[in-house]
Amino acid sequence: MTVTPLLAGVLAMASVAVGLLAVPMLLDRGPVERLQAFERAERRERGGGRAWIWWLVDWLAMRLGPRLAPAMRASKREAIGRRLDLAGRPGGISVQRFIGYKAAGLVLLGGLLLLTALGGGSILLAVLGGGVGWFAPDVLIARAGRLRQERIERDLPDFLDILAVTVRAGLGYRLSLARVSEALGGPVGQEMLVALRQMELGASRRSAFEALRERNASEQLSSFVAAQLQAEELGVPLSEALNDIAADMRRASHQAARRRAARATPRVSLIVTSLIVPGTMILIVVSIILGSGLQDSGILQ
Repeated sequence: MTVTPLLAGVLAMASVAVGLLAVPMLLDRGPVERLQAFERAERRERGGGRAWIWWLVDWLAMRLGPRLAPAMRASKREAIGRRLDLAGRPGGISVQRFIGYKAAGLVLLGGLLLLTALGGGSILLAVLGGGVGWFAPDVLIARAGRLRQERIERDLPDFLDILAVTVRAGLGYRLSLARVSEALGGPVGQEMLVALRQMELGASRRSAFEALRERNASEQLSSFVAAQLQAEELGVPLSEALNDIAADMRRASHQAARRRAARATPRVSLIVTSLIVPGTMILIVVSIILGSGLQDSGILQ
């Protein structure tokens, strides 16, 4: 086998590319920084104008969604609705519109690559592009839902502390909940305001908070709802119950942070072993071969 400078350059470029892909994993500081980056992206999206491609995607989604949604299984539509609930229904998106976005991605990306395939490109690449366009909205909405649930668990203890202070100040529970939700905002405030609107429309406090628990996957939020309903049934003072719930949540958050820190070291070692070390070894071996002239001696042939 002859190692040519071209082959050595390709291997070096592959090693550098793999190393660059590993850099974001090594620099990732955890869920808090991911949440902040997500918020900055949302602010940029709200502040700037929308490109023409997004108008085209919306136009296709409005027309393809109503045609494709009835053809999907009810269980599939329910699963999509669950993911949208976890993400907070960004932009008020419905299941039908979300299916339209998936179809628009399939048509645009798959169709564009299909045109290039007809001009001499690869049909397989067009199929892969269509698959990416179809599944990309699922990936994005799953990521948004994960980040939103992480923020709920991070903000809920502070929310409960402020709510307990407001209740002790003499305001009624619903009024206190509305004031704190509007003041703090965020996913927790949005979810509480939705529960308040349901109660204003005639739902009982139990049914509204049970619906709140079903819309989210946060264990801490589920614990809050269960403890609040139990305190209401047993007649425990609400302010004391809120403080106890917040303290329990902070202890649970600290324990979860310790577990994540304990899992970080094996992950870093795995990244170093599987990505950086092979690239470094390829560079060393190729440099030795090229520097010693073994490719010209015929030994490697």
